[in-house]
Amino acid sequence: MNDYFASMPLSNKTVLCVGGITRRETNQAQDDGIDIDGNGYYLFLASVDQPKNPVRLLTKFFTQLEAEAAGRLFAPHSFDF
Repeated sequence: MNDYFASMPLSNKTVLCVGGITRRETNQAQDDGIDIDGNGYYLFLASVDQPKNPVRLLTKFFTQLEAEAAGRLFAPHSFDF
């Protein structure tokens, strides 16, 4: 798992991402009181100018299909049929 990734810039400093998270990010979230196992796909915010800062987890996707559907929303031509 965790081989899917998509991102979309929200500002010059923040990127909205769909993908897996690292063990370090999992541990940081657990230290912050978030009950996660780190497996699967997540929607999260990441810092462009400070990439070593912890990501901000927004939600976990239950399946890869859901993660890929959300990631397609980030594509510039996602509404072209």
